[in-house]
Amino acid sequence: MKIGVFVALAALALAIFAVPEAQGSDGRTLNVSLAGSNFITSDEDGVPTPLDGQPITAIQNGIVKGSGGAIWTSNAALEQVPENPLEFPPDCLAQGLAGAPLTISFVLTYNDGSILSLATGPGTFFCTDGTDFSVDAVGIVTGGNGRFEGATGTFTGTAFSEPPRVVADLEIDLD
Repeated sequence: MKIGVFVALAALALAIFAVPEAQGSDGRTLNVSLAGSNFITSDEDGVPTPLDGQPITAIQNGIVKGSGGAIWTSNAALEQVPENPLEFPPDCLAQGLAGAPLTISFVLTYNDGSILSLATGPGTFFCTDGTDFSVDAVGIVTGGNGRFEGATGTFTGTAFSEPPRVVADLEIDLD
């Protein structure tokens, strides 16, 4: 009887410690929520403002909820919003918002030291009312180490920034 109790406790302990590191039910998908802060390198009175026609840059960091508990950092470059509204991304235009493409690189660093790196690609854009930003992102997994050594794949996500706060949801499909 004691052996059965110890086996059950060991299985429970393994489940408690293994589940937070688990990926999606298919073993290849990570669903993560990011929350943190957003530091915009060029602003006037808290409103993001391009400097000399250069892209606005922002640095984000925070914690990850889901798929193993990580911290994350990212760097973003937001292109200048075109003067002609017809050049806004169609999703922004449909919402009556300005918008433009952006580029983001993400690094997720997990409790076990594993790292997963991501980068956005074409089709990633932001919409803004001039202060708050929403983002639709698509991109690729650019690599990793530890349990993500040699990782490749794709991701999609959405984000919302109400400076200085940023939240995002990503679905990462590993190959």
